[in-house]
Amino acid sequence: MAGLVAFTAYVYTHDPFQGGVTFCTFRLLTGLDCPGCGMTRAAYLLLHGHPGLALRQNPFIFLIPVLAYMGLSELSPALCGRQWPQIPVRPWMLIVLGVLVLAFTVARNLLKFL
Repeated sequence: MAGLVAFTAYVYTHDPFQGGVTFCTFRLLTGLDCPGCGMTRAAYLLLHGHPGLALRQNPFIFLIPVLAYMGLSELSPALCGRQWPQIPVRPWMLIVLGVLVLAFTVARNLLKFL
């Protein structure tokens, strides 16, 4: 939890458009964008109140609030003494997400060469 707060504070205060906040090992090795490329820029924009621009950097930015809620709902008994409602995750949801991530990765890399 403390790590998430520290990383959020770091991203909020360090503009990734002005320098390298993070680097992508996949991109360094292949020259291609991974599905997460642009996520730090998107998080920075989202934290500064620009959701539309954040979606343009990486459309999977919407997963951050969902994953954060899912993590907090797992920790809620320890944090506040009661269980928060959990988001049900079905196997078909993971398959759809995997297909979307793969399609997005292929499309964004093909568009670089057009």
